Order: sequence, then structure tokens, then C-alpha cells
Amino acid sequence: MRLPRSTRSLMFTLSITAVVLLLGYTYLMTFPGHDTMWENPRFHFYVLAPSLLALAVSAIAVGWTGIRLRDMNVLMLALAIFSLNGFFLIHALATPGLLIHDPYHLAGAASQIGMTTCAVWIFLSTLSSDHFFVRMVSKHRERVVVGWTALVVLINVASLLDPDLSEYLPIHITPVNDVLALLTILLYLWAAARYYQQFRVVKFPLHAAMIVGSVLLVITEFVMVTTMMWTLAWWSYHVILALSALMLLSGIVAQYRSNLSITHAFHQEDSPLSSEQLRISISGSMRNLIAATETKDEYTAGHNYRVAMYGLQLARAMNLEPEQLKALARGGLVHDVGKIQIPSSILNKPGKLDPYERSLIEQHPAIGYEMCKYIGFMSEELSVIRHHHEKWDGTGYPDKLKGEEISLLARILAVADVYDALTSRRAYRDPWSQERALQVISEGSGTHFDPACVAAFIRLCRQGELVLPEASGQTYGTR
Repeated sequence: MRLPRSTRSLMFTLSITAVVLLLGYTYLMTFPGHDTMWENPRFHFYVLAPSLLALAVSAIAVGWTGIRLRDMNVLMLALAIFSLNGFFLIHALATPGLLIHDPYHLAGAASQIGMTTCAVWIFLSTLSSDHFFVRMVSKHRERVVVGWTALVVLINVASLLDPDLSEYLPIHITPVNDVLALLTILLYLWAAARYYQQFRVVKFPLHAAMIVGSVLLVITEFVMVTTMMWTLAWWSYHVILALSALMLLSGIVAQYRSNLSITHAFHQEDSPLSSEQLRISISGSMRNLIAATETKDEYTAGHNYRVAMYGLQLARAMNLEPEQLKALARGGLVHDVGKIQIPSSILNKPGKLDPYERSLIEQHPAIGYEMCKYIGFMSEELSVIRHHHEKWDGTGYPDKLKGEEISLLARILAVADVYDALTSRRAYRDPWSQERALQVISEGSGTHFDPACVAAFIRLCRQGELVLPEASGQTYGTR
């Protein structure tokens, strides 16, 4: 399925889908014989249970991919999909008359819990990466995935062993059921609105899928709580539910279908880093965003790649851990993404910038930070994006951080950023030689740069171990 790539096509797709589903629901609720019981528990069990199990397993695989890719959006959306399908699996397994003899309460309670927990995780995925809860999940992400998976599996087992456990949940009691349903719908609508705000900026397929998927889940919840079991309208919400889960999964696949993990590049300690290994560390959607940034500045084609590559070589020389290298790669590749909102006339100005123009340029780290904190980047990457222009003596921008207040990854990238800027052609000068660039960097030790980073970078260059990044063939810069 091709996901919308513009706000107009997204709203058109969303409107048509919602209208068709709601008209179909209205027809099923009003046509003669709409209350006829289409009771087929075996079909419900043998079709629904394997499908939900497969979707739940797929969600865990996607969640683990989110961990490897350091993408918090993917991670939490995977937990949302797993919650939806994991609890609905209880709904399927609790089909009356097959595995257990339950008067429908367990099946109903499980389906509502699945809808609500999914809504909570999707809502949490809309929070910025610097939110305390997201930072906590990011820090313990492997434990969160394993723990939540174990909890859902445990609840499945316990529910089947003792179906009466569901009686302790007053989900079927009014007004508790109405309040829970309303809360669930509001969480999905909130998430759809937040993802729409981000889609207008970055046009990522993941955001389009989340908008459509969240609206489908709103319709699913509405149909689920307003229909009688075994009627045609009740059967229809199972179809909408399946479409919702597939939409969410397809969004993640579309986002990363051209992506390969960069883990491979860092496990080969003796192999030189190549631009190809670096290029596959981000999604095709993110590469498009980088390309849009650098297209505005004709003199900085490939700057993001080169800076990230230089930074990685310096980081490896300073013996950073593989996870830090991944964070540096992702942050380095988009460190100048905020320039997409800076006028091209300023980015390409051949002469000296006036104070107003300089003030605009100095906003790009904060702009990039605000963009990236809502699209899955973790705090380590965000520090690189926001603080790569901070200086050791506290005179940098945008936050005037000083010394070790600046993250080590940002301090490393600052050296790489300036080195590439000096040795590349710019609108206002020709490229400098390596010796001249190293002299400037050396003079900035203790004022502009972290002395330890400077020493390691100069040693890397003097030993002839700094590799010029291979040409990427792309136009994916720095004043």
C-alpha cells in the first residue's frame, strides 16, 4: 500500500476511508435483520487467534529493530501494536465454548484493555524525546521491551488458567466502560493530531500511517462498544481492527524499507568505515530530509555525511562504545537539518553576514533539535544536533554551554564540523589545506574545542589515519 506523501492526499485518503467505514457501520446497524446473530465461534477462534499471534510476534521483531536503530518512535509504536494484538489474543482464545466456558466477560475485557493500552503507547510515542518518560524508556529500552512482552504473555496465560480473574476488572460496569472508551478515543485523536503536525513538516510515511491508523482505531473502538456480539456490525470491527494493525506496521516498514542497521559497520573493528556503511544507517525518509536541507545550500553538498564520517573516525580513535558511535552517526547525519528553515539567500550569501543574518543562522541547531525530538531521535543524538556549535569556553550557541556541560558526542562533532567546513569549498572562500585547517583547530583547543578531542584528532591526522569519506554521489551544510 502506498502511503500519502502530501497533506492534501493524506486528508483525502483519511476522509474517504472514514466515510466509507462509518456509512458501512450505519448500514449494518439499520438494515432489516441487523440484529441477527451470526454466531460462529470456531471461525472467530481459528482465524483470529493465529492472525493476532502473528501480528504480535511481528510487533516484537519491529520493536527490537527500533532498539537497534535507536528510534524511539518505532520502539513505542511496536509496543502499541504488540499490546493491541497481545490482549486481543486473549479475546480470541476466550471464545466461549472452545478453550474456556466464560460468559463473554473475559473476551470483552481483554479487547477493551487491548484498545486502551495501545492508545496509551501511541500517545506516549507523540511525546518529545527530551520528555522524562521517553528518556527513561530510552535508557532502559531493552528491559522495557522484554518486561512488557513478559507481562502481556503472563496475563494471557493467567487469564486462560483462571478466566474469573477478569471479574475483578469493572470494565463492564457503567459508567466505567463509557469513561474508558471515551478516554481511549481521545488518546487516539490526540495522537492523530500530533502526528499530523509533524507530517506537515517532514512528510514521513510513518506519520501518515499513524494518522490513518489512529483514526481507524477510533472507529474500531466506537463500533466495538456500540454493537452486540455476533451481529454483522460486531464482526465488522474485527476487520477494521486488522486494517488498523496492518496500517501501523506498514508505516514502520515504509519508513525503513530502504534502511539497514549500522550495527554491522561497527562490529567489524578492523575494517575501514565507508560512506556506504554510514549511508545505510538511516531511513530513506530521513535521507530525503537531509537532501532537502543541502539542496538549499549548493556549497555544502555531502557536508552532513563527511562530518558524520570524520566524527566517527575521531570517536573510534577515542575508544567510544559502539552504541555511542551509532548515536554520533545518526546525530551527525542530521546535525544541520535546522537549516531547512533558514532562507537560501542567507545560506548562500558570498559576503559577510550582518548581525541579523548571523542571528538567523545561529537558530538552526535549536530548530533542528525541535524537529528531531518528535521523530524518534534519542537524547544522545539530540545533544549532537543542538550543541555542535557550543564552544569549550562557553561562547558558542544556542545555550552557551561550557566545558563538559557539552556532551562528548557534540564536542567530537564540533571538531569534525569545523574541519570539514575549512577543507571544503564555500560561497565565500576556496577550500583550505589540511595543515592550515589543523592549525586553526589546534589554536582553538581550550577555547572553541575540547582539548582531548583536538589532541586525538590531530594525532589521527598526523598518523595518516583520517580517511577522506568516499564520494556519496548525493547532495545531501556550515557557517
